[in-house]
Amino acid sequence: MAAGALLVPALPGSASASAGADESVAVGRPTPDSPVSGKAVPALRGDAARAAAGAKLGEQVLQRGEAFQARHEQRRADTVTLPPWSGSLHSVWGAFPTVVSDGAQATHTINPGISIPPGNPDVVYAPTLVPSGKTCIEVTTFYWQGGNGVGAWDWCAASPGFAAVAWIDATFLSTYTTTFQGLPAYTVLDVQTDPVTNSWTAYLYNYTTSTWDALFTSADPIKLVDPHGGWSMFEVYTEYNPATGEGYYCTETYGTQFHAANLQIKVNGTWTALTTGNSSVTPPGSVSSTDFGCYGLSFTLQTANSHWQVSH
Repeated sequence: MAAGALLVPALPGSASASAGADESVAVGRPTPDSPVSGKAVPALRGDAARAAAGAKLGEQVLQRGEAFQARHEQRRADTVTLPPWSGSLHSVWGAFPTVVSDGAQATHTINPGISIPPGNPDVVYAPTLVPSGKTCIEVTTFYWQGGNGVGAWDWCAASPGFAAVAWIDATFLSTYTTTFQGLPAYTVLDVQTDPVTNSWTAYLYNYTTSTWDALFTSADPIKLVDPHGGWSMFEVYTEYNPATGEGYYCTETYGTQFHAANLQIKVNGTWTALTTGNSSVTPPGSVSSTDFGCYGLSFTLQTANSHWQVSH
């Protein structure tokens, strides 16, 4: 497997940052063809990123697995009392592309006000994005007792793990976010930049320069044969809090919203929005907040399947 590295390749067929902005860039609207800046997102990388993310986050992503396809059924209505559980309850909901793509772009809202205190064992990954099985990089927004951040997970490393972590701080908010439905939101582009080496780069859109800044790059041609699709989802690992009768994370996330919007994938060179024809919702049908160990969660498709929302 090829080791990940911080490289800043240009997007296939895109102009460089010095070549001038098109109309979409001029009005500050990110598209896959917006220019690449040649600069990197300020972030911790390598061993520093793994240390910042902590062992717990890494163990959970590995448990979920590279070939993950979640299937949950509705177990009980929201009106019943949540039964206690032991260990970690792991649940997901979101849109899952059913075709193998060469990239994905999405708008992810963030909640900088979430503060999970020391001793709270829960982790919320929302949203977390993988374009397809052959990608090298998963980009996830995470909330846990170690802090809130946007991380790049390197699936192509010999030992997969977090390879870049950008903390959600004042600099991140002023540089990489805009306002979406009243919430700060960043735009991510996770795209294959070399089909021979299967090199992928995850970019974040810099709203101050109207260009893409690189978060992380990695390559592995072995993964070219991986046939499965990807995911854009709300994911939690939670443990039972006997004081509240819910998962620990429920208290800290009350009153929040999580959005993944403007979801599109690149298939055979063409960018297209997620629809019911190229993706599915997992779990299918009605989803219960009790599956997430938390009262009052609601799950909405604002646009099937290119915009999902989880509210608490």
